[in-house]
Amino acid sequence: MNRQPEVALALVRAGVGVVFAWHGADKIFGTGLEAVTAQFGGWGVPLPLLTAPLVAVLELAGGVLIVLGLGARPIAAALGAQMLAAIWFVHREGGFFAPRGVELPLLLLVGCAAVALGGPGWLSLGGRRPSPPPRAQAKHPARKGKA
Repeated sequence: MNRQPEVALALVRAGVGVVFAWHGADKIFGTGLEAVTAQFGGWGVPLPLLTAPLVAVLELAGGVLIVLGLGARPIAAALGAQMLAAIWFVHREGGFFAPRGVELPLLLLVGCAAVALGGPGWLSLGGRRPSPPPRAQAKHPARKGKA
């Protein structure tokens, strides 16, 4: 069994999860929710008093869960939707390159899509080990009476 796709999916899942968890932790413990809420309001994000803490918690908790592979598909889909919103409200007018451009949220969106489509993989707490392939049937049935 070729395990390279499983290793590749685990690397994408871990990288995406760590980046989201780090950003969520920064929003909560570094920048602070009050400042993040003000940023969201300045960017025109709807309902910043609600969306800022939701985004921060989704990034922190969702990032950790994606790294572990627990609930990976729906969380990756939610974080991917969040990246679409980030591109629309924050990054689309900043060009392509960082720090204000779309390159980082676009990479995160693609990573989220890969995890949402590929699932957690079996190298995770939420993945199932693939069943072995069925054994090949003998081409000639055993002949009766002969040893």
